[in-house]
Amino acid sequence: MKNYTFKPTPIASFALLVLLPAFVALGFWQLQRAHDKQALQAARETRSQAVPVVLTAALAAELERFQPVEVSGDYDAARQFLLDNQILNHQVGYWVMTPLKIAGSDTAVLVNRGWLPRSADLSRLPELPMAKRQVRLRGTFDRFPRVGWKLQGADIPSAGWPAVVQVLDAEHLAQRLGYPVLPYQVLLDAGEDEGYARDWRAAGLDPTKNLGYAMQWFAFALAVLLLYCWYGFKPKSSDSVS
Repeated sequence: MKNYTFKPTPIASFALLVLLPAFVALGFWQLQRAHDKQALQAARETRSQAVPVVLTAALAAELERFQPVEVSGDYDAARQFLLDNQILNHQVGYWVMTPLKIAGSDTAVLVNRGWLPRSADLSRLPELPMAKRQVRLRGTFDRFPRVGWKLQGADIPSAGWPAVVQVLDAEHLAQRLGYPVLPYQVLLDAGEDEGYARDWRAAGLDPTKNLGYAMQWFAFALAVLLLYCWYGFKPKSSDSVS
């Protein structure tokens, strides 16, 4: 290396100072997300063994995620929501979200009845027939699904029924329905009737993707460092050698 000198350009040095910390920070952020999901998986396993509690509108705010619940009420089968862009087995589809008016209350909770595939013709929405309207069911209490980026208008349901929506927002859903809606969902147990494809243990809590993203960001950081060194070393001029 005695015939080379290390003279990175100012632009390369600036890029290194900006990109290297950013890529490393993003890598650790994804590692933290993976850790959080692993912790949630453990919490789900533990709480799934608990005795179901009777869900009421007043009790909802006090419940933890993944608490088993029982709830009685009336399905609003004529007015259901389809939560769009949900992936199952590499296929795009919807979560079927059906309002259930809780017995003894004017407030509804959304029951996530499972997944249905999306037609290639987006104008063709799935039919959602229901044999029962008045039910007592078991499920798992959970918050609404969250997204990293929410586009403007994504929480506004489409016209008609079932209404397609990209992001669940209790206030907008309540405005559309004409009665209050809790900002939570009940994941319908696999043994319950009136449901579709349900694999709640895997839904949204797989840390594998986050670990993969973390490795990608760390690889980008390493590539930036190697390129900085590769182009920073330059042969010494003949004058400087002599």
